Amino acid sequence: MNDLLFHAAPAAVRRLSRRLTELLDQLPSEERSKFLGLLVVDEHERPRMVLTGQYSSGKSTLIKALTDEAAEVVIDSAVATDQVQVFDWDGLVDLVDTPGVQAGLSDHDRLAEEALRAADLVLFAVTVDLFDDGSVEHLRHITEDLRKAPQLVVVITKSRTLHAAVGIREVAVRAALGTFADQVPWVECDAKTYLDGLHETDPLRATRRIEASGMADVADTINQIARERGELARFRVPLQQIALAAGEALASLTDDPDEEAILTVLARQRRALTNRRGLVDSALDREASEFRSACIRAVETLADTAESIEESENPDWSKLEAASDVLNAQLSVANQRFTDGVHAVVSSQLADFTSEVREIEASPYAHQLRELEVQGVIEAQEIPADTGLLRDTGRKQRRVPAWAPKAAEHLKGFQKSWGAGDGIKQAAGSSGHQIVYKVGKLAGWKFEPWQAVRWANNIGKFAKAGALVLPVALEAYAVVSDERQEVRVMKEKLRRRNALVGRVLAQCDDISRSALAQVRMELDAEFDAAVREIDSVNESVRANQALRGDLNRDIGAIQSEAIAMLDRLGESASDG
Repeated sequence: MNDLLFHAAPAAVRRLSRRLTELLDQLPSEERSKFLGLLVVDEHERPRMVLTGQYSSGKSTLIKALTDEAAEVVIDSAVATDQVQVFDWDGLVDLVDTPGVQAGLSDHDRLAEEALRAADLVLFAVTVDLFDDGSVEHLRHITEDLRKAPQLVVVITKSRTLHAAVGIREVAVRAALGTFADQVPWVECDAKTYLDGLHETDPLRATRRIEASGMADVADTINQIARERGELARFRVPLQQIALAAGEALASLTDDPDEEAILTVLARQRRALTNRRGLVDSALDREASEFRSACIRAVETLADTAESIEESENPDWSKLEAASDVLNAQLSVANQRFTDGVHAVVSSQLADFTSEVREIEASPYAHQLRELEVQGVIEAQEIPADTGLLRDTGRKQRRVPAWAPKAAEHLKGFQKSWGAGDGIKQAAGSSGHQIVYKVGKLAGWKFEPWQAVRWANNIGKFAKAGALVLPVALEAYAVVSDERQEVRVMKEKLRRRNALVGRVLAQCDDISRSALAQVRMELDAEFDAAVREIDSVNESVRANQALRGDLNRDIGAIQSEAIAMLDRLGESASDG
């Protein structure tokens, strides 16, 4: 499954880093050390993809298909997996096969539970026979108790073994998911058909089998969740480092001082954009995390109050109204702090970026480029520079290269978009100011009026959390006659609390996800356009270089591959 970005992205990082290191070893020692210093690729913790479901649900076959048979999995019609097995997929991804649950083996359920708690992504495998009571209970345990709904995909396996009318399986999945039906994606596949296609000798028949298997839909769904949760972001920085090191190495290979100057300025601009985009993302993620923590604290306080009332000798449920009002107030405060924090992050980060751009504009290389005589293109503007650092080209009359007009137009536009005025607030026409303005105008980041909990003080009491109704069965709590009943009571109370917390967090996560998606869309539109312009000028410069040796060509190919993988990681979830 080459399209599974959990595997393809880190594989590209490892492959391109090794290739570029080998090429850089051919450069003089001083330059080699400089570029290898840029090429510092941190090892990231491997993502853990956990497969769960009842026995014989096709988990092992699914793992073989996902890895193109790289994982040595035993496939048997009986209970094939009796322990948690971790398959090291090329040192990049941990695929975790868990024992089938509800097989009458308590150890299996315990092992599966432990693996699920540590999962980055969960594939819930269920056959075309669909759900029984046990599998529905296990699925809801994952979504409600373990709070893994945002990391979950329901995979209907063996889809070609039994025909189903249109809509039947969707109805079954939605019914099994309950309140999380709109949050958890599901997909159908037949992993055995895919594996048969790998062994098919006829290319046409092989292609048909692989396409009919539906495994491409599985990969697309996994990629979509990984993008939405930001799981793939960990690979953007190392790929950007590879592209940056390759670009600066290419800049050093030219003999033309002006080409070296423009490529160096472009590399610095690209590095500034890349680094600043990463800083903004990190700061936004911190704001979302703080928002989530505040929501958890607020709803846990409400749950504590409810349980305290319930356990008192004379429960006074009217006190819950005041507790609900407090929750509403706390959520509103947390919401406003999050909104203000997002705006402050964008404003301060882009103000810092403006200062960084102005430093690039004042560099010796930028000064050198302004001395090129390109009429009507380069705006005459004096920026202080240390002329002692400028290199003497030894030419009495400087030739204007073919790429100069396009490069000059870019430098002028970049200065106007990102470095104009005395700062973002004064630069009303700049891209940075426009982003800050749009972010400040974005609306809709608010909790809906939250009917936190309404508990009727009569026989058959119940708790409401939004549209979710949970039995409280207070009568059963009055007298705990045996240990088994006590355990049931405690489990019910814990599940009720988790459900209440989960409902508030679901709305909290929707707010932060929607808000950050809008903010990042505004940022990406401007930043990506700037990067594309830099790359376009970069290509124009290299296209006009007279001599391109094997080293130049190979390093350029590595940079192109790194940029192509970055483009794949940056695709929107809807395109995924």
